[in-house]
Amino acid sequence: MNMFAKQISSSDLNQIKAALPAKIMNGRLSELLERIPYISESVKSVKYLESEHATLIDIDTQDLAERDKINVDLDELIDALLVSKISAQKKLKVHARPNGESKATYPDNSAAYYDGNDVLLMEAIDRLLLEVAVRHGAHVRDYASIYTADIMERNGYHKNFPQNVYGVTQIPHNYTLIKEIRESQSSTIPANLFQNHGAFLQPCVCYHCYAEIQETVQSEIMFTLKGRCFRHEIQWRLNTFRRNEFTMREIVFMGSQAYVESKRLGIMDEIWDLFCSLGLYGQVVTARDPFFHYDDMKTKGAVQLMADAKYELEFISTNGNASSIASFNNCQDTLCEKFEVTNDEKSFLHSGCVAFGIDRWRAALYEQYGPDNRNWPEKLKNA
Repeated sequence: MNMFAKQISSSDLNQIKAALPAKIMNGRLSELLERIPYISESVKSVKYLESEHATLIDIDTQDLAERDKINVDLDELIDALLVSKISAQKKLKVHARPNGESKATYPDNSAAYYDGNDVLLMEAIDRLLLEVAVRHGAHVRDYASIYTADIMERNGYHKNFPQNVYGVTQIPHNYTLIKEIRESQSSTIPANLFQNHGAFLQPCVCYHCYAEIQETVQSEIMFTLKGRCFRHEIQWRLNTFRRNEFTMREIVFMGSQAYVESKRLGIMDEIWDLFCSLGLYGQVVTARDPFFHYDDMKTKGAVQLMADAKYELEFISTNGNASSIASFNNCQDTLCEKFEVTNDEKSFLHSGCVAFGIDRWRAALYEQYGPDNRNWPEKLKNA
């Protein structure tokens, strides 16, 4: 193992400085900066020092054992990146913000709540997206917000993205225990009294429709569904575009390999036209999922990029920040195999999905036009 992490100085125990090898550039550097916050709950910010080609990590612990563990994990991450196959990101579509364009800055208080105009805006956005799905023949669904243990076991989300998962716990139906809680002088319920339910708050909505038709024979089928999603995001990274709880609309399609790719690209083109017609600026780029385990960087992420299995629509804000507001995914036959969805020839169907973060669309449109619905594009007003 290469020991790259270096402490800045003995006088500053709340920072760790990592001098980076020359090969950690471009895609590898972006991947490193994205992953460092997941090393430890003690990490509170990460900066890249371009002049020194190093990272500066702020931590909120002075415990030497914890610092040593962060250093070891950081070295392991850097080692994994050095041998990973990180392909260059490609831009498929670009709608650049005109030079010199200025927009008013609207204070966004939505971290605390959504007001009436926010609700109207999100409903209008979703109606436009729902129209696209229905026009393509999607069956409309509304499922629960909880994944059963069986659904999660089949889809394997918790194995690829354990850092995102929220579990469901419960107080057992036990009279003695309930009486103890009611008569306790404590204002809280001790954590050890909760029982694991074996279920999860859904981090995305699409797996429900696979479960609906699991172990069946299909030819071509499409669903659209919307629901609340829950992901354990890092607290200090939360903003209007990144939330622990948010609303997602998905369009899921299953069929032959050609059918899935045709639907993915066709819907992507329609959404791009909608994005531009709403006066938003951004780009469609190749992307990869943030697989948690370092070994995944050597296989899954690189394969996704090389196969163009995932595209993302990024909104570019007035300050130049890029935020993904939609993704266009080709899952090949992976999920249909897990849920045993086959065709007449007993071959597993291919599948794909298009996912929209409704809250992120709201944030993008809010930045562009503000809260006054009189300033919204006509397409939104009509919706």
